Amino acid sequence: MGASFTFSSCAKGEEDPFLSIHSRDARMTQPWLLKSMTGTVVTTLNGATTNIEYEFDGTNLYVTTDGFTESFAYIYKMDVKDNGEVFSEEFINNFNNGSVVSQSSQTSYWFWGDDDQSKTSVNLDLTGIMNQWSNYDLPRLAFNDMIMNVDYSDNYTVFNPIDSSYDAGSESVLIELKFDVDLAL
Repeated sequence: MGASFTFSSCAKGEEDPFLSIHSRDARMTQPWLLKSMTGTVVTTLNGATTNIEYEFDGTNLYVTTDGFTESFAYIYKMDVKDNGEVFSEEFINNFNNGSVVSQSSQTSYWFWGDDDQSKTSVNLDLTGIMNQWSNYDLPRLAFNDMIMNVDYSDNYTVFNPIDSSYDAGSESVLIELKFDVDLAL
């Protein structure tokens, strides 16, 4: 009977642990530290395309925009609380001399992105680089690590006030973020 309770109370993502004594709510509501990020954002507006690639190895962030790469020392943390709040902070420093490029923090909200039964996506209002996206798929949510993905394509139009026309645009995003529980907190 205990095993059936465990299986029924713990929703699963594709890569979740086979068996967990913690609910997905309990696994989500912890302090998290970003360990890796890979991905691409391709934006096209009026025929001009911008390609941004992200690569983070746990220490260094490489951002390549249309073939030009910038390197930064990087830290990203978020603390997801069970009351619906999330505190996120980002530190970007110059790769060569350690000087501050930017720092940001934000207290905001989070909630499950799909029905409360499957809990396979989450909405997070985050700071820094990740403020561009709000919905993340959760293929893995364990008690000590998590994988979040952003995978979407969008076509849109933008009003051009110069000639009162509409410009066609599109964006394609494919990002994978891997977090570990932040044991420092």
